[in-house]
Amino acid sequence: MASGYIETPRNMADIMPYVIVDKKLMVIEILGKESCYFYDACSFRRHSNLGPEENAYFFEYIKARNGLIVITRCILMELASISGILHQKYVEYIRQIKEFGINILVVYEEDFFSVMEVAFSTNAAINHYLCWAVRIIKRPVSTITETLECNSSLYDEVMKGRNLEHRGVFKHFFEAVRAKKESGDNLGEELLAICLHILSYLPGEVDGKFCVITDDKGAASKIATLFKETARQHRGKRIILFSTPKLVQVLYREGFLGNREHISKILSTGTEGNIVVLGTRIFDIRNREISINSEELTDLIMQPNEINIVF
Repeated sequence: MASGYIETPRNMADIMPYVIVDKKLMVIEILGKESCYFYDACSFRRHSNLGPEENAYFFEYIKARNGLIVITRCILMELASISGILHQKYVEYIRQIKEFGINILVVYEEDFFSVMEVAFSTNAAINHYLCWAVRIIKRPVSTITETLECNSSLYDEVMKGRNLEHRGVFKHFFEAVRAKKESGDNLGEELLAICLHILSYLPGEVDGKFCVITDDKGAASKIATLFKETARQHRGKRIILFSTPKLVQVLYREGFLGNREHISKILSTGTEGNIVVLGTRIFDIRNREISINSEELTDLIMQPNEINIVF
């Protein structure tokens, strides 16, 4: 593992009163909630810079949907990178979420096996979903590819589908790739995509239960591509990708957020210059990139049919 990345932040104790790490409770929470919001590091950082008053709109929306927030271990590593310590504003943001009444899971990626285990009777059936996801998302140059090329037994398990009856395949894969994490890679988003792809096959769940909050267009593209490249007849439930602007528009349309000043502040926090969104204006036929400042975007969001933000 590159210098600066550790699986457990040195000040993990600071967030322990506010998060759930127990595996059994994690399974109960994910299966019992109506919606699950997976944070990417970029959006978590962005929202941690907002005040409690602005973030309360997000929290109200999540509570109304009987939701919880999930932070995967690799995303936590990214949040604690360089120093290995979670910034105090991240700790404070986690405290705000919990005190608002929303549960937060901090989850090792391999522990999602326990969630799948509730619905599937064999280890091989669950491990097949991991193999499919890795094979689709794997690119010629990536941390995942490097890890598999350096570990022949792992390559045989994941790429050739050997020993899939063994429970440890998930653990072998996720532990190995986290250990290879380096600065500037996209490992957090790639593992997030794999986990969501796997969870989308849970029977009995509805489209849109699993959501990702990310302002990284590259990360969103990886996640979307993984689902698009899965043959239609083999796809699981659909997931929702929320950028901050898209989430703001949803909050406005559903009546959770109506204060113009707060809308503008949420949109502008953590950004410089114009905001670039993917969507359509009233006379557009196809989605396109729209570059606009936060004040103008606020006006468009608050006017009926002036803009539809896809991401």
